[in-house]
Amino acid sequence: MSDSGFVVQKVEWFQFRAEDGKPFFVMVSSLPNGFFTAVPCDIPLVRADHSLMALAASADEALAQLQKTLAGKQRDDILPVLPTTHG
Repeated sequence: MSDSGFVVQKVEWFQFRAEDGKPFFVMVSSLPNGFFTAVPCDIPLVRADHSLMALAASADEALAQLQKTLAGKQRDDILPVLPTTHG
């Protein structure tokens, strides 16, 4: 990995909710010096229709349920096509 000249950082995403109930994301990333950063982010996001949501007692169960729900669907069936802003 170091041959490319890129620094590899592990990134995790969390969702916070402000007091007004509006959600935003927080990106937590590792730094090469062993420290971590936590940065609030506003990410343009398109959510799938609520009917596709999976609800379960664990993350693994929710993902398994979601895979069953999405089985046989194409990406465009799940999320609307967004206009591209690059190239």
